[in-house]
Amino acid sequence: MDLIHKEISSYFDSQRSLQDTYFHGLRPMPIDAPKNLRRIVAPGDSLPIDAPQDSLIWAAKLFLRHLSVQKKYSPRTTASYQHILRELDEFLQGKKTVTEIQFQDLRTWLWNLRSQRKLAVASVAQYIACLKSFGKFLVKTNVWPHNLADEITSVKKPQRLVHFLSERELDTKNIPEPEPNDEKALRARVLLELLYGSGIRLSECADARWTDVDFKARLARVTGKGNKTRIIPLTQTSLEWLERYRTCLAERGVASQPTDAIFRNPQGKKLSTRSIENDIHEILRMMGWEGKASPHVLRHSFATHLLDQGADLLAVKEMLGHSSLSTTQVYTHVSPERLKAAFAKAHPHGGAED
Repeated sequence: MDLIHKEISSYFDSQRSLQDTYFHGLRPMPIDAPKNLRRIVAPGDSLPIDAPQDSLIWAAKLFLRHLSVQKKYSPRTTASYQHILRELDEFLQGKKTVTEIQFQDLRTWLWNLRSQRKLAVASVAQYIACLKSFGKFLVKTNVWPHNLADEITSVKKPQRLVHFLSERELDTKNIPEPEPNDEKALRARVLLELLYGSGIRLSECADARWTDVDFKARLARVTGKGNKTRIIPLTQTSLEWLERYRTCLAERGVASQPTDAIFRNPQGKKLSTRSIENDIHEILRMMGWEGKASPHVLRHSFATHLLDQGADLLAVKEMLGHSSLSTTQVYTHVSPERLKAAFAKAHPHGGAED
């Protein structure tokens, strides 16, 4: 058993019991372990299963499983990091073991991404974030003496433009009333009210269960990124539409057990995130919205309107489930309505007609 195998094994043995670690694939399998067992537990399913245990690919497999099982990273982020580390290995042509990688290798690779492939700044920032996280993991497992990626200067991402609907555009008068027997239209209306009324993420909405909603307290329990749970308030309007939706399901003979997903397809299975996106896209277009029509636009609208009405930034941060206040601050932009209101209030001629 080589050094990397020993160090990573020691790290994970200190984190979990041996049986649990093997089950989740966090500990490298012995070289003589059955190949089918190694395939079941090997992290990074599309990475080479027979990679040498001192290779970058083998370390990447363990790192990805660590992110997925212990850190509870989303499948999208894990897949993105897998793609990035695969690219790094291809750049190095698999000639270096993970302990032989030097800072110059990482810097040359990143320079190549910027100059030759013309990657956008936001993409380069994600590559750097992946390297820093990977390096941190290798330091924790005593594979690297220090994090080589810490020497990389982070790039400043351009401030992204936040798309949101105005309060007037989201007025209930502008939202189409679903027909009594149109379950899909009813579901779309409930989704809109819940996403805009609570600011939850698309994945959080898809995972919501009836047992997560406290109708009396007007609260809901949400499990977000990193498997973190938070309690959020719900609007009375969204609760009323949820009740109507539950009644509709019952009339159709679909029983709603407390642990069932709230939003389900005609077959009674949990509604996919793609279906939720389609529902929101259709209802926003029916409302006349010509901009980006997605669940995240409603989340942006939720945060923008709360801050426009004077809500505390820290409170909005907690409701959105942000780990950093800087993420929430993107919503502190000045909306046209807020700008006009400030002008009318402050300027001597702001509220008078000439």
